[in-house]
Amino acid sequence: MKSNLGKVYDVLEGEIPEDFISSANDPAGNEILLGVSGEYQGKVYFGIHDIESEEEMDNMFILANSFYEFFDNLYKSE
Repeated sequence: MKSNLGKVYDVLEGEIPEDFISSANDPAGNEILLGVSGEYQGKVYFGIHDIESEEEMDNMFILANSFYEFFDNLYKSE
């Protein structure tokens, strides 16, 4: 039996660049992606699934330069 992560990996194979893994998704099916190698390692991106991309990563936008920064931005400091 495959885990949910394994199923997500199978579904997204070929849909996201090799340097990324999906760490979450939103209700519309867009992906929160974590860079795992190369110049993207450690960076967090938002991948919009329903934008036709002419070039790789045309539908991906950086959210944070690190996973820590991403989580830190989820909370409002008081």
